This record gives sequence, C-alpha cells and structure tokens, in this order.
Amino acid sequence: MKKSVCAFLVFVACFVCAIPVALADPLFSERDVQGPYGFAFDGFMGTTTPIASVGRFTSDGRGNLEDGVRTLVVGGGIALQQTFNCTYSVNGDGTGHADCVITPQTPSDEHFDFVVVSKGDEAYFTAVPATVPGAGTTTIRGQAKRQR
Repeated sequence: MKKSVCAFLVFVACFVCAIPVALADPLFSERDVQGPYGFAFDGFMGTTTPIASVGRFTSDGRGNLEDGVRTLVVGGGIALQQTFNCTYSVNGDGTGHADCVITPQTPSDEHFDFVVVSKGDEAYFTAVPATVPGAGTTTIRGQAKRQR
C-alpha cells in the first residue's frame, strides 16, 4: 500500500511540475515564418515624402524570403514595380531582423525589424536604418499576413 501511495505521489508531483512547462510560451524560430505572405506598409522617405507599398513574398522557413514583389508608391504619384529577396532571423521571443535586396532601387538594400504574432500567421515590422554610410532616413511601419 505504501508503495502505491508513494508511486501515486511521485506521479502527481511530476504531472504538476510539467504543467508550467507545457503552458510556457513556445520558442520561436525561422520555421514560424513559412509560406506565402501578403503585406502592406506606409510611412515617409526622409521627413516629408510619403511612401506606401503592397506586395507579397514566400518564406522558406529557413531564413530566406523569396519571390518578393511589391508596388511602391512614392510621393503619391510615382508607382514602382519592384522585386526583392531577403534573409531573416527569428529570436526565441518572436522578434527578428531581415536584410533585403530590392530591384530596381539605389541603394538596393533595406533592413527591417519585426515581431511574429498569431502563431506565425502575422508579423508587424518597421524599417531600420541602413548600414550603408550616408544612406537616407526612411520611417515606415507595416504588417504581413500569411496567405491561405
């Protein structure tokens, strides 16, 4: 009888200790950003020129955004059709960073910080300063959603 009670108490203790681990927030990774996404962003190039964009990309879940296309509207009148590819990383807390190459555009690089939400179905992002000396300032914010 004592063995049964001890075994039961050990089982209950293990079960109770496992509950917080099972309920803890899962760690995020590049795998959480996988598949086709649509996105939109808006903001300013410099301090006064409005910009807006809509487009799509496919993520491979291994740190690459491929087949990106977007329409970028600058100053309310110029609409540019652009393509892009990016590499990205995702931290365990769901935040991440992407480095992109845009064609046609000079300079061709753009950089974004983001946070993954809704189990990878959405992400909020913002442009971050370029690493190129003398690059201009762009302030944007946007949202990406997985296409289904």
